[in-house]
Amino acid sequence: MAKFIALIAVALVLVAAKPQKSENTKEILTQINKDSFGNSILSVIQLQLSTGGPVGEIQILLNNIASQLNNDQKKADKVHESDTAAFTKLIQDLEQEIAYQQAQIEAVTRLRDDTTEALAEAEKEVRVATTDIENNEKSFASEQALRAEQHATWQRKDEEHVDQIDAIDEASKIVQHLQAGVAFAQVKSRFEKVQAKLMESKHALFKPLISALTQLASKVDNKSIIKILNLLAQIRQQLVASRASLLATEEKQAANWANQSAHLQEEHKRLSERKAFLEFSIVQFKQTISDAIEDLEDHTLFLEDAEDSLQIQQRWTESQEAEYEAQTFERQNQLDIVERLQEHISQKLSATSEFIQVREEVY
Repeated sequence: MAKFIALIAVALVLVAAKPQKSENTKEILTQINKDSFGNSILSVIQLQLSTGGPVGEIQILLNNIASQLNNDQKKADKVHESDTAAFTKLIQDLEQEIAYQQAQIEAVTRLRDDTTEALAEAEKEVRVATTDIENNEKSFASEQALRAEQHATWQRKDEEHVDQIDAIDEASKIVQHLQAGVAFAQVKSRFEKVQAKLMESKHALFKPLISALTQLASKVDNKSIIKILNLLAQIRQQLVASRASLLATEEKQAANWANQSAHLQEEHKRLSERKAFLEFSIVQFKQTISDAIEDLEDHTLFLEDAEDSLQIQQRWTESQEAEYEAQTFERQNQLDIVERLQEHISQKLSATSEFIQVREEVY
């Protein structure tokens, strides 16, 4: 083994005799030595040589180092490929989450704004409905009071007509009694009561009758009695017709009020239901707006978290990519150093082999 090492040394000396080769070797080894990894490899080779180890073991060592570097790179490539896929998927998920939150914010904002407009419109309409209800109630109360007044007037006038017809009937009986020969003195008290009652009415219709009855009280004759009985019949007929007309008017007014009150009550019901619906809608609108504001806060926080996570993940991905590239570059440099040393040693061994072959031919 010592002889083999000596042969290598001779070969190195012979090669060194060529100025250009010696300069290349020194330059190569100097460059390798400047690199920390290259310096470590040279130190191992130096140790191997100093202990008298065979050159073949150095080659095996370099081969093992190159194989380890290649294996490390393959493992790093595999991890890098897996991490890249995972990071890409994670970034895509975060981008989708951001897009989703942005869409939710837009939708909820639109819902809040639309509902705010609807709330303002509903509040305006409920004020109008409230005014309409108040006007309806005022109209109902006014029309109801008017109807009550109309009915009271009819009742008063109807009672007056009944009293007047009764008075006419009483006067007719008295006059008929006088016509039958009853003395005036016998019916005087009844006559005076009827006369007073007719005078109380102050109705223009009774003036001719009162005048005729007054004359009859002073002088009873058949001609006057017949005249008074005809006048009483005419007046009674007019009173009955007037009473019937008043009743027809009362019934018509009652029917009109029944229709009008039903319409007002139906309108009041409709307005009240409309107001109740609007008030319920206002409560719902306010709740929707409140929920939308909370949702906006939540979605905004989710968006900010997703954006922060995306930035962190992107920076992490970039740092991992940079680290992978740096490690790959470093391994490639280390592999280049090993390959250059392998090539260098191979060239030296080849030169030594050639020298030995020449020497055997010469000697």
